[in-house]
Formats: sequence, C-alpha cells, structure tokens
Amino acid sequence: MAPVPDTDRRSVVLGLAVAAAFALTVVGSNIPGPILPLYEDRLDMSPFVLAALFVTYFAALISMFLLMNRTALGRHAHVVLPVALLVGISGDVFLWLGSETPPLLFLGRVLTGTCVGLATGSAAALAVAARGESGRTLAATGAIGGSLIGLVAASVIAEVFGDPTVLIYRVHAVALAVCELILLTVLWCNRSRIRAAVGLAAPVPSSRPVRSSGRGARSGGRAAAYGLGAAGWTVGGIAVGVLPPALRDGLKSDLLVMGVLGGVVLLITAWGVPYIGRAVGRTPSAPHSLLLLGSGSAILAVGMVSGRLLPVLVGCLLWGIGQGFAYAKGLTLLTAGLMPVEQGKATSLYACTSYGFAALMILLAGALSCWVGYTWGTAIAVLLFGVFCGAVMLFGRKHWNTGDTDRAPAVLTVDH
Repeated sequence: MAPVPDTDRRSVVLGLAVAAAFALTVVGSNIPGPILPLYEDRLDMSPFVLAALFVTYFAALISMFLLMNRTALGRHAHVVLPVALLVGISGDVFLWLGSETPPLLFLGRVLTGTCVGLATGSAAALAVAARGESGRTLAATGAIGGSLIGLVAASVIAEVFGDPTVLIYRVHAVALAVCELILLTVLWCNRSRIRAAVGLAAPVPSSRPVRSSGRGARSGGRAAAYGLGAAGWTVGGIAVGVLPPALRDGLKSDLLVMGVLGGVVLLITAWGVPYIGRAVGRTPSAPHSLLLLGSGSAILAVGMVSGRLLPVLVGCLLWGIGQGFAYAKGLTLLTAGLMPVEQGKATSLYACTSYGFAALMILLAGALSCWVGYTWGTAIAVLLFGVFCGAVMLFGRKHWNTGDTDRAPAVLTVDH
C-alpha cells in the first residue's frame, strides 16, 4: 500500500479539528433545553420568558451571521474560529454564574450566540479549504451533531448529578478550552494551505452565460432555498426549545429526560438517516422532505392535545427524517460551486434566515402557551409551522424539479 502523503494527512486532521470545534460551539446552544424546567421552577419564569431565554442568543447569532456575510472576516477564518471558542467559554462562565441570577443567563446566551455565529462561517470556509467539496455540508452535519450532543449531555447530567445548571456549563467550558489548544496547533501546521485557499476566493469575472429567466427566477430560487432551510432547522428549535417544558407538563412527569425525548429522537434521526439514504442510494427530494415535516407537525400536535407520548415521538421521527435532508439540500442548492470565503458568507446568511425563523416560531409557541397553556399553545404553533411547510413546498415547486436544481446554485450565488 502506498504511503499517504503528509499533505493529505494534514488536510484530514484540519477537517476533523474544524468539525470538532464547530460541533462543540453548537453544543452550547442546546444545553439550556433540558434544564429549562429547572429555570421555570427555581426562578419562576413564565413560558414566554423561557422561550425568550432560549432564543436570546439568536439576536447575537444573527448579527454575527450578517457580519460574516457582509465583511471580509471570512478571509481570516483561521483567526475567527479560535476567537469564537474563547467567546463560547465566556458564555459558559456567565451561564453558570447566572443559575440564580436571570440577567446573567441572558448575557450568557448572547455570548453563546456570538460564538456560534462567528464559528459557522469561519468553520465552513476552513472545512472547504481542508476537504474541498466534501467539506461543504459541515454546517449542516456539524450543527445537527452538536445539537444532539448538547441535548443528551445536558439531560444526562441534569438527571444524574447535582446542580446541573452549573455543572454542564463547566464541563462544556473545559471541552472548548481543550479543543482551542488542539485547533490552534492544527491551524498553525496548515497555515500555508489556508492562505492558499482563501487567496482563491478573490472575485473573478464569470464567463458563465446567464439564463434568460431574469432576476425574478433567481430571487425565487434563493427564497425557495431559504424556505427549505428554515423549515428544516425550525423543527430542531421547537423540539429543543419548546417541547421540554411542554412535554413534562402534558405528561405530568417530574423527570427532565421525559421532556427531551422528542428532541433526542429528532436529532438522532436527522443525523443518521442521511448516511443511510446515501448508503442505499435513495434520498427524499426537497418536496418529500417538506411533506415529512408537515405530516410530522400534524401527528405531533395530535399527541400534544391527547397527552400521549407515542404520537409526539412519531411526529419527531418524521421531523428528523425531513430535517436532515431539508437543511442540507437547501444549503447545497444555495452554495454548490462557491469558493471557501464565499461559501462561508453564503452559509452564514443561510443559517441567519433559518435560525431567525426558528426563533420566531419558538417565541410564538411561548406566547401562545402563556395564553392557552402549554398543551394547546404548543399544538397550535406546531400546526402553523406545518402550514408554512406546505407553503414552501408549493412556492418552490418549479425550483426543485429534476434538472433545475442542478443548475440553480450557479444562479443563486450571483449576488453573494
């Protein structure tokens, strides 16, 4: 067997280090999900305040996405990603200090959002620099994987150990610190590769002919891609930010783990099913993914109203199947063929719209829960989300026809 070139080994290590760093930053975004009921009980927070706490980090997150999209920070991804990890550690510190002081919790969530926002675009650029085309789905797989790790780790620590509102953040801070040291070492060893990759990102005139369909078709295609991403990512936000207190209330259970079962089912499915689909050579199309998300919404709403766990888990299972493909397909549709820095910018804007819509749905569910209670508030919000999925499927029907999807990315990325 021929020896593996040292440059290939370095690129693999760089890709792994970047993926691990990004996943660990996303872990922090979902840590509060399982312990939201503890905040409700100990700090007397209402459903809307809990929802606001969960999505507070979206404000900073979206700000960072826009900053990465509109500036040249992507050319300094090798600096931005390590800085993001340091910001994440600071967020953990404020979150554990805020276990008895709500204002510090909100500040910690802002820092967590800043961390994830900086990491998303910079990690995407570095992943493409390290692995080429195979690195383009890092933002999708890393976000889902990190969300799953955060949800499971927080729920296990909350059930097994004492003082979970402090311990889980300390564990995460230590993990980020270790990852920071490894990442800095790997980035230094790959500095020449990274400089060469971002140098390729300078804009060059394109000789590709423009389709005669005009500006409207390009805008419509982008809107369809963004809608697909929003639909795919919002189910994760609902499962992690809305279902934990709602499920515990509906099932009359004191176990924190009961609240996160739906989220665990969704994220495991979303992470694993795409690999299975590629292995068997069959994956659902964009409209099929949206159909799965809409159907899951209807079944989950029935489970909430009837107070039965099984329909809720079935709905989350369908959500998971649809999410894994919807988010990744939307991202691929929008970014295929981009250079590393442009990949980072487009990924940031794509994530901005996805997280922004998720935040609106979570806040809507919190407001409805204050008005009509957790059961009906969550059920109504989920049904409205199902209607949104149907609307996206109808609006984008001409953009994910066979053949059109393959050509779309070259047109969708003109303005990025």
